[in-house]
Amino acid sequence: MRSAGVGSVAVAIGLGIALAVMVPAAAQVKPPADFTFEQGKDSPGPVTFSHEKHKEKAEKCTVCHTKVFQMKKGKTGPLTMAAMNEGKLCGACHDGKTAFTVKDQANCSRCHVKK
Repeated sequence: MRSAGVGSVAVAIGLGIALAVMVPAAAQVKPPADFTFEQGKDSPGPVTFSHEKHKEKAEKCTVCHTKVFQMKKGKTGPLTMAAMNEGKLCGACHDGKTAFTVKDQANCSRCHVKK
């Protein structure tokens, strides 16, 4: 009888460990769908932002939100190349060290897609 009790405890512990490992993976937030910023008057093309692609590099949402960007689209203010060149907005990471730089015109087409 005693070995059946020990076996039950072992099974319960095993299930507890399995649940502890599986729950965080299942509870991860799905990134929002891609969205496109309208083309500004001096812009070479609209920019489509992919949370999925950026999540590959920045593991947690808090890397960008709310330190660099507000959580709700449109609340951060205008996205300008001038601000990015000063290391703000996208330029906070796209500085040539963390990610490709926004200051090199050869990189424009990496974000801006001509219509």
